[in-house]
Amino acid sequence: MFRKLSDRQVLWGGIALYTVVFGTLTALRHYHFATQAWDLGIFTQSFWNASHGRGLINTIEQVSNHLGVHFSPILFLLVPGYAFFQALFQEGGQYYLLIVQTLALALGAWPLFLLAKKILSERGIVSSFWPRWVVVAYLLYPPLHALQMYDFHEVAFFVSLFLFALYFLEKRNWLWSAVFLTLSALVKEDAILVVLFAGLFLLANRTASSLPPPSVSPHRKNIIAGSIVVLALIYFFLVIKVFMPAEGGGLFRIDRYANLGNTGTEIAGSIALNPLLLIQTVATPQKATYVFWLLLPLLFLPLLSWRALILLIPGLAENLLTNYSPQFGSEYHYDALLIPGLFLGAIYGAGFFLSRFPNREKQLRVLFLCAILLGFLVRSPLRPTAFPTDYFRTTPREEAYRNLVRLVPPEVSVSAHTNLVPHLANRAKIYFAGFEPELSDIALLNTEDLFGFASAEAMNIYITRYEKSGQYNLYVFDDRYVVLVNKKLKVVGLPAEAKQ
Repeated sequence: MFRKLSDRQVLWGGIALYTVVFGTLTALRHYHFATQAWDLGIFTQSFWNASHGRGLINTIEQVSNHLGVHFSPILFLLVPGYAFFQALFQEGGQYYLLIVQTLALALGAWPLFLLAKKILSERGIVSSFWPRWVVVAYLLYPPLHALQMYDFHEVAFFVSLFLFALYFLEKRNWLWSAVFLTLSALVKEDAILVVLFAGLFLLANRTASSLPPPSVSPHRKNIIAGSIVVLALIYFFLVIKVFMPAEGGGLFRIDRYANLGNTGTEIAGSIALNPLLLIQTVATPQKATYVFWLLLPLLFLPLLSWRALILLIPGLAENLLTNYSPQFGSEYHYDALLIPGLFLGAIYGAGFFLSRFPNREKQLRVLFLCAILLGFLVRSPLRPTAFPTDYFRTTPREEAYRNLVRLVPPEVSVSAHTNLVPHLANRAKIYFAGFEPELSDIALLNTEDLFGFASAEAMNIYITRYEKSGQYNLYVFDDRYVVLVNKKLKVVGLPAEAKQ
């Protein structure tokens, strides 16, 4: 049946199916209080402030302006949509962010399909199998699912934008290449480095059979490639030395590389002058396993294209040089910068193999399909053994959380448990409980969930701080949910069993 479908049906059917499945799951994840203060809560409040003309401001991150933590001006393009859906219904903005992220990731299949058709046809491989199944591999790729399922992140938009940029670079359409490379660089400060390496990739492809076409001189292509490198480098230094500091921020996440040094200069020195420390940092079983599972769903085909591997250098360096384990676990959003390069490498790798061993295509097809399936069944958060069935049923905890959210008036300041923050972030002041700079009007806690607190004792000290101020009434219900309310406020809707 799959063979009888047209290419258009496979492509757009796959995109539609992905959008429906993941759009539903991410919406349910938020509805059932599985989203977090970091990161949906941060982005919700930032967009809420931006929609009121105050910029991407929030009260959760290290500095008030999100651009000081991650320089992502592309987010301003999403503000009108956020404002529209937030005006339509309660928490409409949150669901808008999750759905538009889903659609952006799904649409990455489109330029990938075009890339596969162009690159492989130029190598004499005209079968529709590879473009179709590369799309399937993308839509079933576990790191893509992990990026999709963990809240909202600006870097998700890099995937499809950069794939479009790569497609237009292949086409030698310099205008549209420039547009999508610029949009890619506007996603985040580390995305700029991938754009820089796209220039190096273009330089390295001078001998590839499809690059450049006869109508484009190598000299002109090299000038364009060099311009990409230079402009990206200038923009990167402007961002980290001028724009982010101007917002009170900087490269905060550099502390995740303290194993190599405390500053960029120290880290570069360790990499260049201390090869033993570098090997000890990178060559660990956990990181080897991480790379293995990045490549296995693509049958390790990217390893057959050294030019495409150039695109992976920034992302791999970012994830392998740190000892911060979430970055090399493929369970969050940290693989976003790698996904376009990995899939371009898989396409190049398939073309390399088939141009040399055309009689082995049948075997390669079978192995590729097995790799796709194995990767999904072992690593995807949607695999049968890990499918989030909890998103389809309501628990007493969720009902209690819903009651807590209903208690809070829109104009007050709130400190709350991480899973409550995204539902309460459409306001001027929202804090992750335990990190507020001053006592909030209302504090909401689940004493059985210590996330954010070192211990039960630390949470008790936190609650006592509010009580000792003499300004708060304390209510407890279900022997675990604590509501601290400023005595000046009148709270309506407390459960009948709440004890003061």
